[in-house]
Amino acid sequence: MARVRVEYRPERLEELLLPGAGLVLAFAALSFGAAPVWARGVVELSALALVGLWWTASALRGEMRFYLPALFFPLLAIFLLACLQGYAGLSVYPPATRAEVWELLAVGAFFLLLHNQLSSLARLERFTTGLLLFAAALAVFGILQSVSFNGRLYWTWEVPQGGTPFGPFINRNHYAAWVLLLVPLAWVKLTRHHRRRELQFFWGLVLFLLGLSIMLSRSRAGTVLFVLGLLLVWFFARPRRSSGRLRVWLPLGLILLAALVTLALDTGKVVSRWGALGEALGGTETGDRYRWQIWRDTGGMIADRLWLGSGLETFGVLSDSYRSFYSGRQWLRAHNDYLQWLAETGLVGGALALWFLVVFARTAAEKLRLAQQDPQWRLSAGAFVGCLLVLLHSLVDFPLRVPANALLFAALLAVLSAPVMLEQSPPHSRLIDEVEFRRV
Repeated sequence: MARVRVEYRPERLEELLLPGAGLVLAFAALSFGAAPVWARGVVELSALALVGLWWTASALRGEMRFYLPALFFPLLAIFLLACLQGYAGLSVYPPATRAEVWELLAVGAFFLLLHNQLSSLARLERFTTGLLLFAAALAVFGILQSVSFNGRLYWTWEVPQGGTPFGPFINRNHYAAWVLLLVPLAWVKLTRHHRRRELQFFWGLVLFLLGLSIMLSRSRAGTVLFVLGLLLVWFFARPRRSSGRLRVWLPLGLILLAALVTLALDTGKVVSRWGALGEALGGTETGDRYRWQIWRDTGGMIADRLWLGSGLETFGVLSDSYRSFYSGRQWLRAHNDYLQWLAETGLVGGALALWFLVVFARTAAEKLRLAQQDPQWRLSAGAFVGCLLVLLHSLVDFPLRVPANALLFAALLAVLSAPVMLEQSPPHSRLIDEVEFRRV
């Protein structure tokens, strides 16, 4: 009998990790932002399966080696707090908190996986380029659906009650937040020195499509942050040799062009959306009218469970008990993620969130300094601005409560903190202090 030799190639397994991560991000966005329970489950299991594949490849290679960025430790502390709430009886509704524990586990593991896989410039370039190409395709789909909308997602599925869809997302604001994460990276690609003028035109088209889709989504916060994001990334990620093309008129020109095309395609809905700001003082039953009162009422919820909160994802369980106004709607969110976070995790959770923000700022400051010295670090600067925009968006909404947005946010955190080497630097050189675990 002939003998067949089977040889395991761990390198081939590891080659599947980045494409697999990209597919998880794409599926999360396309499956209504992974908001439905079935989509959320598939995304979480897929993310954890990729981590299992990574560890399997490491075991077959006979070496377990990975790096823990500084951002990992506050994220781990937040995860442990969620476990304590969900499994130690501290949550007012443990099933909801336990579900959030699994999402935090999947998102945190996804971040750690990408942080270790984006350790070379070539991988970083391929991964970010793939994300932007998918985002451009998603923007085209969203634009086409908006001008031919028949009241159904994908022209087929019924929109859930209270939904305000754009593209595959049930909520237009969450679509805008997803795209905002990638707008600064598109700017970095556009302003890079290209030998071929067609490439620069292509990345300009990608950036234009992303901005146009945000404006057509009628997300007011998204539109304001798109303008702010272009100005911030122009300031933070400008190359050392700035030419006339990179002056401030370039982002302003793109904003103006996107606004003009939006008005040309608009059927009156975009303009009326901005006019609806007056609803805050009117009598229409809308979130705009009651948002300030919701924030005020959340203060009472925070005071009653000051230290450890009511448990993650339990705001909707208690909100009716604290509401000081009549409403026929059920308020599941505070529409300010920072206030809701304090209500659900207390001062302990607030301190952990502050720890995360401080480490995030320190990591970004180092990368921003290097962005002025070497073009490759400008990708990290773009990732920082994208994350910053969504953190600002969280002041008036809850974008990071959507699994697709949380996963993409984790991916950009990995781009920001990834230990990419400068060319011709020694192999042991690292940007930030890291911990290495190795088994031979």
